[in-house]
Parts: sequence; C-alpha cells; structure tokens
Amino acid sequence: MTKQPRRSAYAYFCLFSLYFGAAGGFLYPSLVINSTDGALWLPILLWACASAASCLLYVRLLRGLKGQPLLPFARGLLGPVPAWLLVFPLLLFASGAVIVMLRSFSELVTMTLLPTTPIPFLDGMIVPAALLAAAGLPPIFRAARLLFLLAYAILLFLLLVGFINTHLYYGGPWLRADPAFLLSGDFYGGSFLWMGFAFVALCGSYDAEDSRAFRKGYLLALGVGTALVLAFVYLPVLTFGRELSSNLTFPFVTKMDSVYQYWIVFENLTSIFLSATMFCLLVVMALKLRTIGSVAHGLWPKLPMSKLVLAASAAVFAVATWIPEWRVIESWLFNSLVIRLYVMFAFPLLLLAAGKRKNAKEESR
Repeated sequence: MTKQPRRSAYAYFCLFSLYFGAAGGFLYPSLVINSTDGALWLPILLWACASAASCLLYVRLLRGLKGQPLLPFARGLLGPVPAWLLVFPLLLFASGAVIVMLRSFSELVTMTLLPTTPIPFLDGMIVPAALLAAAGLPPIFRAARLLFLLAYAILLFLLLVGFINTHLYYGGPWLRADPAFLLSGDFYGGSFLWMGFAFVALCGSYDAEDSRAFRKGYLLALGVGTALVLAFVYLPVLTFGRELSSNLTFPFVTKMDSVYQYWIVFENLTSIFLSATMFCLLVVMALKLRTIGSVAHGLWPKLPMSKLVLAASAAVFAVATWIPEWRVIESWLFNSLVIRLYVMFAFPLLLLAAGKRKNAKEESR
C-alpha cells in the first residue's frame, strides 16, 4: 500500500473537530440530560478524559508502525487468523457507527424540515460521502480543512444566538456529583461521540512524526469539541429546564427552533443548524466508510480498497433504509457498548502487549 502524505496537526484538528460537530448536536444531548440528576458537565468530562487516555494508547501504538497502516501491522505481528479475530469486531463497530449516523440524521431531517420526504431519498446523502471515501484519505482531509471554518463559523453563530432567553438557575445543580449516572445506559450510550480518533487511526499510515501530529491535533480538537458539546447540552436545559429537555428527542434542535428575535434576519435557524451539521456529516461519513474499507482490506487484502468502500456504502444504505424505527437506532447505541470499549481500550492494549512480547523474544535470542 502506498504511504499517505504527511499531514499537519491542523489537518487532524479540522477532521476531529468536524467529528464532534457531526453528532454532538442531535444524538448526544438527550443522552447526557437523561443520564444524571446531578451536574451535567461531569459525565461529559469523564468521557473526554477516557477519550484522551484511549487516544494516547493509540498514539503509543501508531508510533511503532514505521510508516505502515495499523491493520497490516497487526496481521504481520499476530498472523492471519489471530489478526482476523482481533480485527473483525472493528468491522462491526465501524459499520454500525455509519449506519446509525446516516439513519439518525435522516430521521432528524424528517422530523424537523421534510416530514413527507421518503427516508430512502434522504439516505441517498451517502453517495457523495461514498465517492469521497473511495477517492482516499487525502481528499477526506482536504475536504475537512475546506469545510471546517465554514461549519464552525455557522455553529459559533448559532451558539451565540442560543444564549437568548436562557436562565442559569435552570442548569443546576452545578456542583453536585451524582454517581448514579455510572449505572445509566444513556451515559454509556454516549460513548460514540468520543471515538473519532479511532477511525483515523484505523485507516492511515503512521510513523513517529505522524503520530505526534495525530496526538496534538486530537487533543486540541478534544478541547474545542468538549466546549461545543457542553454548549449543545446546556443551552436547551438553560432554556426549557431539565425536565422538559429530558423529554425532547433533539433538545438542541428544539432550542434552535425556539429562538425568535427581531434582529435575526434568518427565519429558520434549525435549517441553518442542519446545514452546518451536514457539512460535518459528509466528511465524517466518508471517514467511517474509508475505515470500513480499510478494516475489510485488512481482513481480505486481495480485494481492492475502492471496491470494498463502494460495496460497504451500498450495504450501509440498504441497512439504514431497512431500519424500521427510531428505537432500533437507540438500541444499537446502548447494546454496542462492549464493542466500543473494545475498540477504545482492549484492541490497542492487546496489540501493544503482543508487540512488547515479540520484542522481548527477539532480544532474548
């Protein structure tokens, strides 16, 4: 496989930031609000810390790849059969992630703007993402750099406008920690938002310099993304109160729909929010489809990458269109926790342990 050109920390920052913008505003807020009766920032910061720890594990792993992709490295380190067993859960993880993202956004558009538009038509947004994914990882990074400033300028405007008619006392309790959220399925269901680095790690080529840019870009994006997510969660709560916000499927979207001010020239802020989210979504879906292709290529290296990506895109479209209702999407968020924890911690730890064992054997000879 041809080595990918070097990417700057800023390129990684743009892509990782778009990942937070792609799902943080419509899937995540209701999960956090329903997960705890205590301070809402606590579960957010706990996942942010877990995400940083997992990213550093991946960075340590990527540092030793010496310019090759992660999955061929795993295959050479473990052998074909153990590598296949270790990698196959990654394929399930990436496939489920892009299916949920595609269908949930189509549901959001149906609920808010286009109630009579057929779901299969809206799911067709996967076509440009599939073409971008088939073109390779460099075009995905170029698209991320192009769309980042535009998408985040719109989101920043919406967040500033969102402070209209907010009341700080609705956000309480601000300091009370309620450990009961550690037993909440909503808390663990929200883990999907903090895993953008895993997709990039699985489909790129890395050496020590690339891994440093990867780490710096993600940690910077994590700071920006955490602030963005805090705003997505708190703005509806500060507007409607916690009880009403907990009953809303898309709290932040409802908040945007409730903003009315004489000096705002745009009549429908929800459509503006969906446009910004769409910019993020297309790049992130392309990244996830590329990851599916990379993982599948790691399992079946003789199959061409572009055909694997296009076949995966067709399968994702079919499954997303087939999903009968919103509850199926929620079920996947909750029931795929084990796979997500495996991707975040078990997979890199197993490869690091295998690499350390191999090095110890070579040194003992």
